[in-house]
Amino acid sequence: MSVLILFGAGVYAKKYKALLDYLDMEFNYFTDNDPSKWGTDLYGKKVIAPDELKTFPGCRIIVSNTHEDAIRNQLAGMGMEKNIIGLDTLYDLCEHKLLKNERRNSDGGGRKTILVDMYEGIGWGGSELWAANLAQGLNKAGSRVILLGCSGQPELEKVYEGMTVRISEEDTVMQMVQLMEGMLPCFFINNFAGCAFMAAAIVKRKYPDMVKVVSVIHSDSRNLFDAHMMMGKYTDKIFCVSRQIRSHMQELYDFDHGAYYVKEQPIRTDASWRRTENRMGTLRIGYAGRIVKQAKRADLLVELIGALEKKEMDYIFEIAGEGECTIPISAYVSENSLQDRVHLTGRLPKSEMDSFWKNQDVFVNVSEYEGTSLSMLEAMGYGCVPVVTDVSGAREFIEDKKNGYICDVGDIKGIADCIAMMADNRELLKTYGDRCRRIIQERCNPGEYIEYWIDEVLGDWL
Repeated sequence: MSVLILFGAGVYAKKYKALLDYLDMEFNYFTDNDPSKWGTDLYGKKVIAPDELKTFPGCRIIVSNTHEDAIRNQLAGMGMEKNIIGLDTLYDLCEHKLLKNERRNSDGGGRKTILVDMYEGIGWGGSELWAANLAQGLNKAGSRVILLGCSGQPELEKVYEGMTVRISEEDTVMQMVQLMEGMLPCFFINNFAGCAFMAAAIVKRKYPDMVKVVSVIHSDSRNLFDAHMMMGKYTDKIFCVSRQIRSHMQELYDFDHGAYYVKEQPIRTDASWRRTENRMGTLRIGYAGRIVKQAKRADLLVELIGALEKKEMDYIFEIAGEGECTIPISAYVSENSLQDRVHLTGRLPKSEMDSFWKNQDVFVNVSEYEGTSLSMLEAMGYGCVPVVTDVSGAREFIEDKKNGYICDVGDIKGIADCIAMMADNRELLKTYGDRCRRIIQERCNPGEYIEYWIDEVLGDWL
């Protein structure tokens, strides 16, 4: 039997391994263009350099990477394009295996089921929070909703955990296929383009009229777009969290423009709350999110703290979240004796976030790319003035120098200058904050958001 190799040892390798496990297909190696991975093990398989593929001239190769076109061209240059097994071939095998079985009896009791993907979640971040709140809202509106989670994830808050079915790492695709087949007809809301999406595609091939798929695009990233659109033929509708994302995707892909949907994110705020202080004294700055370099660029928070120190401002900077950048930020704070100014709170539970934003004057975001930042909208809902980088969703809620500030990605000096400007002009801080609060109350109503999903996105299926 010829050697089988997965080309791509990154974040999408997991779902291809899970697919092969479902098909009882053993593979031998991973290969990857990243030299730092060569010689390491992933899922018990060695990662080899692409040049080593030449030692297996008759091998079969599966592209387990979103950059499929680039890798196909790379393999063609090596004379190995004919070695590639396409994704459709794997799905044909899945369909054949599924058709061998009698149709499972539905557990849905005659009701349509909405399955919301949280399986690939990496923590209690914006995408997971969005998915959980959508599931809860649809459930309250009378729909039968299941959150698909992973058995290795932390337990969710009680209100969400009651809707969650957890799938083990070992039997990923098989269990998901069986679950979906038993819940027909069903709607699958695809958040991560991972294992659950593969399972939905397998079931959709057998029951094309009984499975509907909505892909939700949470970030303005070409890699993410490609991950979802690799299986675009199994997608019925695309929901974008910002108009900018929708525009970019419509430019890139041949997908029915009428099947795109977009709606402002839902934000729950305390409508009765009012700021009682005059916003004088110490300026309070807040950051909440994953404290990581990828996308969030939290590594730049050290530079921002240094820039604020040069302004000799009276400020307190509270940083809520977790991630690998916590260590260098904490070390910088300690080395420069800034513990009285900079507070790292760790990840706060959702129940404490309202209090967190009520206590801030300014919201900061230094991301390289986003979808629409939920933290930004939550902060604006409590009158925090946003000072952010020019990422997706920012200009849909912020008019520069009217209710906040938008700076170029990486412009830490510009962000610090804007914060200092508000420290010196507290009336401006109040005016901008009041405008932000009104915008969120007018445009981000949670009830209207669920109505939009029911009437517009899911309406012709329910």
